[in-house]
Amino acid sequence: MMLSDEPYRWAEAVANRRDYIEDQIRTGSPVVGVGYEDGILLLTLSQSQQKVFEVYDRIALAAIGHSTDIEKLRQAAIDMAHSIGFNYSEDDVTLRQIVYFGLGPAMKAGFDDVVRSPFLARVLLAELDGQEGAQIFYTVDYDGAFYRHEGCVAVGGVVEADVMMVRELSGLDTEALSLSDAAGAALRAWAIGRWIGKMEEVPTDADELEQVAGAVDVADVLETELVDLEVEAVVLGRSQLGKNKYRNVDAEEIAPALAQFIS
Repeated sequence: MMLSDEPYRWAEAVANRRDYIEDQIRTGSPVVGVGYEDGILLLTLSQSQQKVFEVYDRIALAAIGHSTDIEKLRQAAIDMAHSIGFNYSEDDVTLRQIVYFGLGPAMKAGFDDVVRSPFLARVLLAELDGQEGAQIFYTVDYDGAFYRHEGCVAVGGVVEADVMMVRELSGLDTEALSLSDAAGAALRAWAIGRWIGKMEEVPTDADELEQVAGAVDVADVLETELVDLEVEAVVLGRSQLGKNKYRNVDAEEIAPALAQFIS
């Protein structure tokens, strides 16, 4: 083997890893983040695996992918947040730091090193009323690429699902939505993302993809999936007493939103 072949072999190995990871996570249950009048809602449907977690007082994490890798990333985010809070101050703990200097580099290193196992996960993080704004989200992909969002965001098993879920959420006044309306919007987006992620062949043409998303029977998807899955939802709420703004949402609070789709 000639030394000049090495860059091509590395590029081929990385391309194969990308295909492998996407194949492993494509049918996973999407996670959706939506701002509402009192803060931020994170919602998904899950079975036994928890998918939404507290990281710090005003920061939460949700993810799609392999449960062990999600746990590693959750712990890494928590460790970094508490280390910053202990060594500096609580005000110095920001989502930007966790993503830029923690999860992003860690996931990129795992993806680039072809002799290591990559993280089979895509991550969504939310921060309420931090230094960057009121309702801030970051997504971190399995290759370490990260993106900032405001107001709403969604992560599915394939990028096309992300696009259509965010399209469904676009236009919402996330500073004025009630919790019930935010949950309804999140459930609709989730159903669209779930449907697209489970397609054998996902359209790559934008117009065709929009047609598919527009034709999704949200009620049927939710009714079918709720046979095996349950709604998992948390909020970062301003009205929550104390420094910690994270709380689990009760089934009773989600019931009115579900009633829009399932009688």
